[in-house]
Amino acid sequence: MSETQEANPDRFLIYDREYALRTDGDQERLKALCVLLDERMRTVAGATGSVDTLKVAVLAALSIADDARRSKEETMKLDEAIGRRSAACISMLDRSLTPPQ
Repeated sequence: MSETQEANPDRFLIYDREYALRTDGDQERLKALCVLLDERMRTVAGATGSVDTLKVAVLAALSIADDARRSKEETMKLDEAIGRRSAACISMLDRSLTPPQ
């Protein structure tokens, strides 16, 4: 991170409130995350009718955490399926390459 970035963090608007944020990583990614959070908070507020910012933030965080957990579980299932298929392919290759006795 450059000295300019450390001295002057970027400002992001999340749910009508401005936050000064810095990152050692990709600034565009941080911006996209702020947009995602803002959108999710607005969706939650609309669905619940809540005006309590803290409650909206917690519900939005739970919603995003649920999405992340579901994605992780789906990735694990796909990894397991790929592992099983790979093992089956290796077994077929072993059988086809093993000379008959």
